[in-house]
Amino acid sequence: MYGQAHIPKQRIPLTQKDDKWRKDCVDAFINLSKFGISERRSYLKSLYDYYNGVIDEEDYNYVLKPYGKTRKNFPSKMRNYPIIKPIIDLLLGEKSKRPLEYTVTVQNADSVSIKEEALKNLLLQNVKTHFIQELARQGQMELPEGQEEPPLPKQIQEEFNRSYVDQRAISGQAALNYIMYYNEIYDKLQKQWFHYLVTGECYSHKGVRRNEPFYDVVNPLDIDYDKDPDIDFVEDGDWAILRRFAHASTVVDVYGEFLSDDQILELENPTHTSAEAYLLYRSEASGADDNIYRNRLTEVAQVYWKSRKRIGFVTYMDPETGSEETFEIEEGYKLTPELKEVGAKMEWEWVNEVWEGTRIDRRFYINIRPCLNQRNSLDNPSICKLPINGRKYSDINSQNISLVTLGIPYQLNYNIYKYRLELAIARSKDIIAQFDINMIPKNWDMDKFMYYVEGTGIAWVDYNKEGIQLSPQHQSVLDMSIKTISQYLTLLESIMVEWEKVSGVTRQRQGQMGTYEGKSTSQQSIVQSSHITEDLFRKFSHFEERELRGLLDYSKEAWAKGKKAMYVMPDNTLSNVDVDPMTHMETEYGIFVTDAGKDLEKKQKIEGLAQAAVQNGLPLSAAISMFESDSLSQIKDKIVQAEKAQEQLQQAQQQAEQEAKQQDMQLRQQAMEMEQLSKEKDRQVEIEVALIQAETAEQNASTNLQKMMQDFQLKQQDLAIKEKAIDAKSQTLNTPQ
Repeated sequence: MYGQAHIPKQRIPLTQKDDKWRKDCVDAFINLSKFGISERRSYLKSLYDYYNGVIDEEDYNYVLKPYGKTRKNFPSKMRNYPIIKPIIDLLLGEKSKRPLEYTVTVQNADSVSIKEEALKNLLLQNVKTHFIQELARQGQMELPEGQEEPPLPKQIQEEFNRSYVDQRAISGQAALNYIMYYNEIYDKLQKQWFHYLVTGECYSHKGVRRNEPFYDVVNPLDIDYDKDPDIDFVEDGDWAILRRFAHASTVVDVYGEFLSDDQILELENPTHTSAEAYLLYRSEASGADDNIYRNRLTEVAQVYWKSRKRIGFVTYMDPETGSEETFEIEEGYKLTPELKEVGAKMEWEWVNEVWEGTRIDRRFYINIRPCLNQRNSLDNPSICKLPINGRKYSDINSQNISLVTLGIPYQLNYNIYKYRLELAIARSKDIIAQFDINMIPKNWDMDKFMYYVEGTGIAWVDYNKEGIQLSPQHQSVLDMSIKTISQYLTLLESIMVEWEKVSGVTRQRQGQMGTYEGKSTSQQSIVQSSHITEDLFRKFSHFEERELRGLLDYSKEAWAKGKKAMYVMPDNTLSNVDVDPMTHMETEYGIFVTDAGKDLEKKQKIEGLAQAAVQNGLPLSAAISMFESDSLSQIKDKIVQAEKAQEQLQQAQQQAEQEAKQQDMQLRQQAMEMEQLSKEKDRQVEIEVALIQAETAEQNASTNLQKMMQDFQLKQQDLAIKEKAIDAKSQTLNTPQ
C-alpha cells in the first residue's frame, strides 16, 4: 500500500547492488506509488468524459431526485449540451497553427574561444589581402584579373558577429530536425497539448530503442511520480513509474531482447490482469467471451529512480605544461605508476545516478541497471534527469486544476437549465378558449363544429336547444403559456458569458461578432482574451523546450557510432543529417524556443504586407513561400533571400544598363570616328579631284599652247608660202618675156 514501502539503501558501492537489491528497489517504488488508490484515476477519467460529453447522472441527482426518488415518464431527459468541448477544440486548433520555432545552441565552455579563434583567422586573412593589395599598388606584384577591393576589418567583424554560427550548433539543428521528422514529434506534442488542456497534466517517455531515440506520449492515468514541491518538471524528481496493460505481442515488441523463450511463452497466460484496463481500452467488445479479451492484458511496470554512485577526481601537475589537470574516474580505479610519480591525488564523492527496471506480470524482472545516458551537467556531475518528464498546470500549494476542471460547474448548470427549459416548454400549452360542449348546434358533430371554427373563425351556437339554457357569459380563455421560458434563455446566455470570461475564449475569438460591434472593439476583445490563455501556452512551451533538449541528449547514446540519413523538410525539400559521433557526444546542447504567440502575431502582420511587397517588386514565388513557412525565422530567411535575389537582380540590371551605356558610347564613338574618317576621305577625294583638275587644266593649257604653236607654225608656214607665192609672182611679173 501507499506509504508502507521500505526503500533499500541507495548509498552503497556498486558491488553490493546485487540482483536481490535491484528487485527490492523495483518492488519498493511500485509499492510506494498510488496505483492502488483509484480515486485519482477515476477523477482524471471523469475529465475526459466531461470533454466527450458523457453524462454521469450522479452529478444531477439533486435535480433528478429532489426527494430521493426518480420520477418516470417526465417530458424531458437530462442531456449534455457541450460548452467545454468547443473551447478546448478552439485552443487545439490555435496550438496547431502556432509555429514551433526552436534553435539549437552550444553551451560548452569552449564555444566562446572557438568563436574568437574563427574571428581571428578571418581578420588575419583580411589583413593579408590588404597587404597584397598594397604591394600591387606599389608595383611590386601583379593581382589576378577581376579581384575586388577587400572590405575593412571593422566590416568583417560586424558581418561575422551577425552571421556566425557554431558548426556544432548547425549539426545539432540538423540532428533535431531529423528526430522531429522520424518520431513525428509535432503530432505527439499536439496530443500532449490535449492532455494538458483536459487534465492540466502532460507526460512523456524518452530514451533509446533499436539505436534510435524514441518519444512516447504517456497517458496521465498510467503514471505516478514523486518530486520536490519547488520542482516544476518530473524529470528533475526522485522517481517515476509507468504502469500499463498490454498484450503479449506488444510486450515482446518492446522488451523481446531482454526476455527468455520461457518467459515469452508464459506471457500467453498472464497472472495479473486488470478489468479496469479492459473496460477502458476494450469497452467495445461484446459477447459471452469477454473474459478472453480481459485476461490477455498483462501488467507492465517500468520504474526509474535516482540512486547514488561513488565517483572520483584525479588531480595532478602536468610536467609538460606546468598546469594542474583533473579528470573523472569510476569506482575501483587505481592510480598508475606514472601518475604516482607526478604526485597525483584522488578525491571521492557521492553523486546521483538514474537507474531503471521493469517488472512484467509481477513475475519477470528485466533490464534493472543504471541508465546508459545519465544526462549529466558538465558543471555538476550529480545533476541527472529521469527519462520520464511532465508538468502540471497549477499545483502550487493546492490541488492541480485544468481548463476542463474550471468548466465543469458551468457545464452542469447549463445542462440543468436546458433540462428545466425543456420541461417548461413541455408544460407550455399556449392560450386556450373554453366552450361549453352544449354550444354545438343540434345535428352537428364535433368535426363539423371545429371545421367552421377553424375555417371561418366563427363558432355557430344554437341557443334554442330543447332542455338547454346557455348564457353568453359562460365562455372563458385559459392562458397556459409559461412566462419563464425567456428567463431560462437569459440564464443560459449568462452561463455562456461567465464561462467564456473564465476560459479566456470569448465569442469574438470564436468568430461570433455582434451586429453593432466595430472592428476595433472585436480586435480588442480578442487581444484581451488571449492574455488569459497565454499562460497555458507559455508553460507548455517551456515543457516543449525540455522535451527537445532531452531528445538531443538521448541521440548521443543512440548515435554513438555516427548517423547519416536523409529526410523531408516541411517545405518538401530534401535535407540530410551527418553526425560526427565524437563531436556530438562532447557537445552540450541548449534549446531556445521563441515566444510562439508574439511570433504568430508578427507572422500575420508580415503576411498582411505581402501584397504591398509584391507590388513593390517582390517575386510572387517568394510571397508564396512566405505563406508556406511555419515559423517567423523561416519567413525572415526567405525574405532575406528574396531581398538578396532582388539586389542581385538590380545589380545585374544596373550592370546591364552600364554595359548598354558603354556599348552606346562605343557605338557613338565609332560613329564619330567613322564620320571623321568619312570626312577625311571626302577631303582626300576633293584634294584628288582638285589635283586631277589642276593636272587636267595644266594638260589642257599645254595642249592649247601646243595647238597655238601649231596654229602659229601653220600660220607662219601659210605666210611663208604666201610670201613665196607673192615673190614668185612678182618675179614672174618682173621677168621679161
